[in-house]
Amino acid sequence: MYRMLIVDDEAIITDGLYEVFENLQHLELDLYKAYSGPEALQLCQRMRPDIVLSDIRMPEMDGLQLLERIRGMWPKCRVIFLTGHNEFSYIYTAIQYDSVGYLLKTEGYDRIIQVVEQTLADLESELKAEALLEQAEVRLGAARELLQRDYLHGIVKGLHHKEDISRKQFEELDIPLDADKPVLMMLGRLNSLPGGLSYSEKSHLLFSIRLIAEQYLSARARLAHVVVDNTDLVWLIQEQGEPDPQAGLEGGRQALRMFVTGNVELIQAACRESVGALISFALDDSPVQLDQVGERFSMLNMLVNYRIGQGSGMLLLDKHILERELQRPAQHPREMKHMRQSLLDRLADSLEHGHRDEFGRILSELTEGKNGTDMQHIPGQELYFSIALIYLSYLNRWNLVERAANAELNRLMQPGSHSSWADAVQYLASVGTMMFDLQHVEQERRAQTIIGSVQRHVQQHLDNPDELSLVRLAELVYFNPSYLSRLFKQETGLNLSDYINSSRMNKAMELLRSPDMKIQEVAEQVGYNSSANFTRSFRRYTQKTPQEYRAELSSSQERNGM
Repeated sequence: MYRMLIVDDEAIITDGLYEVFENLQHLELDLYKAYSGPEALQLCQRMRPDIVLSDIRMPEMDGLQLLERIRGMWPKCRVIFLTGHNEFSYIYTAIQYDSVGYLLKTEGYDRIIQVVEQTLADLESELKAEALLEQAEVRLGAARELLQRDYLHGIVKGLHHKEDISRKQFEELDIPLDADKPVLMMLGRLNSLPGGLSYSEKSHLLFSIRLIAEQYLSARARLAHVVVDNTDLVWLIQEQGEPDPQAGLEGGRQALRMFVTGNVELIQAACRESVGALISFALDDSPVQLDQVGERFSMLNMLVNYRIGQGSGMLLLDKHILERELQRPAQHPREMKHMRQSLLDRLADSLEHGHRDEFGRILSELTEGKNGTDMQHIPGQELYFSIALIYLSYLNRWNLVERAANAELNRLMQPGSHSSWADAVQYLASVGTMMFDLQHVEQERRAQTIIGSVQRHVQQHLDNPDELSLVRLAELVYFNPSYLSRLFKQETGLNLSDYINSSRMNKAMELLRSPDMKIQEVAEQVGYNSSANFTRSFRRYTQKTPQEYRAELSSSQERNGM
């Protein structure tokens, strides 16, 4: 629905145009009117007009001055000027602006309607114009580095599905890696920083470390990097060019790791001498496919936290020392995968955003492979409590605990109340289903509350068209006008304008039952300035004039009385 403002200092012209366009319901215009430039400007500050149909010569503020002010607020607004025969100097000035048209007042309503219809068509075309796509492409180029950083951050945190990691995506974001090949991962952590660094100074320091690392490694390797948690630098590394056929695939990977290992000490020394930063490194012992980087990052993150002595300036190259310490043998690598924080974060996000299918997939991935686990198993309990806390946090934030009474929430923090892991998983899945069902019920309740509020306001203000405008109704419920229009249609099956019109007509039919009420009074009670305009609208709705409807009603009452 587009919004059009009609402006003229002659009330008969403004009201006449308003009635003409009000009766053209196929245009679906949200109409407003003003009788001066200042009044129009006040309206424009409250609403964003798509079209302004304005007289060009007015006292206080003429059309050109109004145009300047409107363009300052709403540059995309289309303006159509109504002019007199002797106003071509104004016209010449007006047509210097983009998207400004003009009409002679003597051309009549049909010509004005035609120009407005064409302007609406132009607005529709503009929404789909290739120019917008070209602008988006330019902006994408300017923001590519930011998008690249966010995308790589998602890979490192394990937030992307396998299908989201593709060669096409890497090419679009200009990431200098082959998405189909494994990467060697290296994590660097700042151990100490000069005191009092600002955010920008810290960012500059991390950037300097990145440049130092690239200076030493780029001769033999392709690199992509991302900053994690403001203190960690993660590099994804691949061999430069194709591997040596004589060395073989595995030999090439070992050669790359040896090259990186040999240069890490030099990178540490350069960082210490050049920027005064002490940095520890953990280097993965084997390449990994990109969709499994999140799991390896969790291990490297634990490895760099595994401090030996003072832990300053460490270089750790073998994650097996951590596995031995934790007594988690290498032949059970999935143990760590099930506890990945990234999966738990994604589970919480999918619940918060209402993505039921994704939630089910992540919950299955977290809990799979543990059917033989008993409820005394400590890692199993840790996972159970992690999921249960996500549930409780959500229920508390949205005040849903009482509504979830049938879900036996007392069992949520008691893993021992379940006879087996399979029983616990089934319980967690059932609570998840219940929460999504509650989400749906709550969303519908909120929508019905909003729609009910709008409907009540309409019924209480049928006599005041200003209170029934889309902008005014949207203000009442603190919504964007376009969203309110879509929501109303979604929930009721009716356009908001159709609901308002039918409400006015139903109220009119009720008032016409009183034989003492004049047609003009009925028209005013339902928001029409003139009985003629009311009669046209009533006939279009009932196929009868108000007089005919009243006469039929009277005849029916007489027959029933007999």
